Amino acid sequence: MAEATLSTGHRLTLQLACIAARCLTPPVFERPVEVMGLHFAAPLSIAAGFDRFGRLGRRAGALGFGCNEIGSLDLAAIAQLSARTLRPGTARLGINLSLTPDISLTALRAGLARAWPLADYLTLNLIGPRSTALLGAELRPRLRQLLAAVRSEQQHLDRPERRVPLAVKLRCLPGQVPLELAELLLELGYDGLLVAHDPGPPATRQRYHAWQTDVRQAQACAQIEQLRRLCGGQMALMSVGGIQSAEHLQARLAAGAELLQVHSVLLHAWPWHVQRLLDGGKPA
Repeated sequence: MAEATLSTGHRLTLQLACIAARCLTPPVFERPVEVMGLHFAAPLSIAAGFDRFGRLGRRAGALGFGCNEIGSLDLAAIAQLSARTLRPGTARLGINLSLTPDISLTALRAGLARAWPLADYLTLNLIGPRSTALLGAELRPRLRQLLAAVRSEQQHLDRPERRVPLAVKLRCLPGQVPLELAELLLELGYDGLLVAHDPGPPATRQRYHAWQTDVRQAQACAQIEQLRRLCGGQMALMSVGGIQSAEHLQARLAAGAELLQVHSVLLHAWPWHVQRLLDGGKPA
């Protein structure tokens, strides 16, 4: 969706974030992390969907975030990203790309080639409405083909002086932990797995408040622990969905996640509650 189609609250929040990023001095980060071969100044990131076309971009670092993942975008939509996406800043920039069953290998390679020079890392989104068909048994060979083609293109585009890691975003719900797909990513040599602990839209206030229960948070942490045991140190593990407090952040990190992403809390509790969350990411 274009920026004009955002809700009024979302649009105003994004505008506020952009203004604040221009006015604030980047903070002194106290908890840097090394993930996927990249240095992140802080473990907390902005999730895809908040800043879809990179209006805030790398300047999110001035707000205390270690990364800003823009998108999700169809591969053809990469051409819509303007030079502002490349503005300097202290945050890493990820681009979240939709992967669909009908994309040709030629279009796939062309889109990756356009995204590669813009991003610090790329995420293939497999939780969107058009993407989830790839997760069915009938299309599993097609999924393997596409994932292998992306890895091949990564190896073609990467240079000794600059490597762009690849991650995949998968849904992770109670009783539906994507262990088989994680094993496929390990086999193909992917750099990271981004697990989404939420069932998806609509992002209502009722569902936002539902994440404040200890049961929901413990379920997310148990899923992370299960995936961490499978991935070991071979693949980075990232978590998004339901992080609303410093306690939630610390629990996800303790469970084995290395990078955390937030979205709803930016819309429902910006900016003061978010600052408390960021402060909670500092070591005791």
